[in-house]
Amino acid sequence: MIKVKKEFILKYGVPSLAVIIVAIQLCLVHFQDLSRWKGGGFGMYTEIHYFYNQIHVSGMSVDSLIKDDPSMRSTLGYLMLMPNDKNIKKAAELVLKTTHKDSVYLQIWKPIVNSENGLYKKVLANEIHLKKSEL
Repeated sequence: MIKVKKEFILKYGVPSLAVIIVAIQLCLVHFQDLSRWKGGGFGMYTEIHYFYNQIHVSGMSVDSLIKDDPSMRSTLGYLMLMPNDKNIKKAAELVLKTTHKDSVYLQIWKPIVNSENGLYKKVLANEIHLKKSEL
């Protein structure tokens, strides 16, 4: 009897659990902009690593922003990992507070390789134009 239960769990339970975990990962990727490289990495070879995402702040150098500010480095790093609306707004607010500018235009670009023709290009993943008066 115990052998039958163990066999049933190994045969049906473990694969069912794996399918559920993969389904949760794919939902987070599509609805929460989670990087395919995180949360189990089930799709990590379907896109270029998030390290190659590029942040563009109009009129400013991102390197100079993160040079001496660890909170800016971690916020922009997290934005590269998950370029969703919440994270880009948080990063734009931090840039406004740090630079004392009236407005900021922040974009994040993702590299894409077309598998059919091998062309490499960058696609706008998210952008925000935030004014200090909107805070």
